[in-house]
Amino acid sequence: MFNINYILAPLISYLLGSIPFAFLYAKLVLKKDLRNFGSKNTGALNVLRLASKKGKLFGLISFLIAFILDATKAALAVYLANQFIPGHFVLATTIGSFFAVLGHNYSIILNFKGGRGAASLGGVLLYLDWKVFAGAIAIIICFMVLLEILMGGKLNKKLLKHSISEQIIGRVLGEAYVVWWVSMYNPILFYPVLFSMALVIFAHKDRIIEQIKEINNKTYLND
Repeated sequence: MFNINYILAPLISYLLGSIPFAFLYAKLVLKKDLRNFGSKNTGALNVLRLASKKGKLFGLISFLIAFILDATKAALAVYLANQFIPGHFVLATTIGSFFAVLGHNYSIILNFKGGRGAASLGGVLLYLDWKVFAGAIAIIICFMVLLEILMGGKLNKKLLKHSISEQIIGRVLGEAYVVWWVSMYNPILFYPVLFSMALVIFAHKDRIIEQIKEINNKTYLND
């Protein structure tokens, strides 16, 4: 017999993910449109770039607010998906996570544009297993810093900041490695992470191409 919950779970997850909290925060508090600033994506990291112009502490607080809101909506989507599809944790969690990230990246409210889904996926991991969340963050940062150094980044106090803000190739490699690491460390989360991370990585395609061009033109780290 057809179960309508298999329609409701992805639909509600997508709609929850579509709520552009970072965009709304920037509009209401910062009086700016994130789509016209920095990376032009409507995520927490772009809020950090914009809000930091008013001070580092304010930027950090703004980032945390945007991150927590985007993370919470995805965690809620996973929780609700498991209520709609009880007894099928992997399937329900995969649906909730994937469609929440899909909604964040292609929000119906923003004409199917949005962020890159990292905060949303981070919220899912934090909700399900904080150790996986912490491990994923550590792995991605290590890859970003390592690639930054390999590309000629200097070992100074600006290295970490520039790596996190600009090192997209290292970030994507780290995100891909996280998928494999999760399959070893907590296999039950493999499929939720695999499908959701695919959306996150795909959302970085334009920045990857841009950074490759900068490397080929020898302008990366020289602008």
